[in-house]
Amino acid sequence: MKKKVFLWSPMLSHIGTLQAVLSMSEALNRYNNYQIFLINVFGEFDKYENPNIEKINLLRVKKYIPTTGNISKFFFYIITFALIPVLFYWVKKKKPDIIISNLAGYVPNIIKIFTNIKVVNSIQGYPRFNFLRKIIWKTFYRNSDHVITMSNLTKEMMIKNYNFDSKRITKIDNPIISREIIKNSNDKIENEYKTIFENKVFCSIGRLTRQKNYFELIDGFNIFLKKTSKNVNLVIIGDGELKDELKNYIKKNQVPNCFLFVFKNNPFKYLKKSKLFISTSLWEEPGHTLIEAGYLNIPVISNGCPNGPKEFIKDGLNSFKYDLGNPNDLAEKLAKFCEQNEKDLFRLKVNFKKNIVKKFTQYSFAKSFKNNIY
Repeated sequence: MKKKVFLWSPMLSHIGTLQAVLSMSEALNRYNNYQIFLINVFGEFDKYENPNIEKINLLRVKKYIPTTGNISKFFFYIITFALIPVLFYWVKKKKPDIIISNLAGYVPNIIKIFTNIKVVNSIQGYPRFNFLRKIIWKTFYRNSDHVITMSNLTKEMMIKNYNFDSKRITKIDNPIISREIIKNSNDKIENEYKTIFENKVFCSIGRLTRQKNYFELIDGFNIFLKKTSKNVNLVIIGDGELKDELKNYIKKNQVPNCFLFVFKNNPFKYLKKSKLFISTSLWEEPGHTLIEAGYLNIPVISNGCPNGPKEFIKDGLNSFKYDLGNPNDLAEKLAKFCEQNEKDLFRLKVNFKKNIVKKFTQYSFAKSFKNNIY
């Protein structure tokens, strides 16, 4: 009999975790032959269809709730707590062997108190703790049967700061690489954006939040343009609470050739047409778009922030690395990239892709999950 797995990952905004959850469900179904139930809480998975994966639809009210800011967080906590009896009903009805939680892990851990179900919490992103989160983690997450982290730094932090049992924590890389990336990258760019990509384009993709550190990216790009007079465009693709602030910042500082695309459903077609991907994040775990860019053979620049990217960004070997908090150094690295010949760029791209293909595939995730957890 197939093992039954619930995937619980409520999301209000379109973040990298969404694609990771879908890839995770496909990996466990395809390679481990698990029967997967995808819990569609707010409607985050409405557009996803897979005949081998069953969706359980709950509220599907995403379009009625703010997706960014403190109001969004308030609704998220209230609604997910209110859904505990609903998820409990589905657990009793479908009788899964395990719940894998990627977000709001306190919900399945509360249900675990009243059932014999196994709970695995996958920590998506470097956890930034406030007072409420600390209470939730200490109260509920330590009740998990197992915890998955995306980096060794987070694993060490959970053991040291929160007294998690080291035998019940495993670092497993997200199955970020999928066939859909190649397929979607071949879509055509809309006519209104074609002129932008006639020039050399530097690209960055992510939520428009403090974490992504886009003000530093804009400053570094502006310095680069002033020093080199290169005819290069910067395209930032995303959405979030800093959208208007970033637009005003670009306008106020009169940054030329800088374009902000409010989030597109398929960013890969723009990424494929770009010459360079830039990550300026303050923290990442592991850095989904950074890996996706490398998979599409796009050279990358990152600051190697002290968790996920630090483990695979190697300056001069497979990428370019600049000093976090130093837009002048970023500008210098952008200029250095422009000076590279095709042979050197090819070497960087091959080394980067070789590294990520070993780590971030569906097969490697499914194998590690089966060997270490269930």
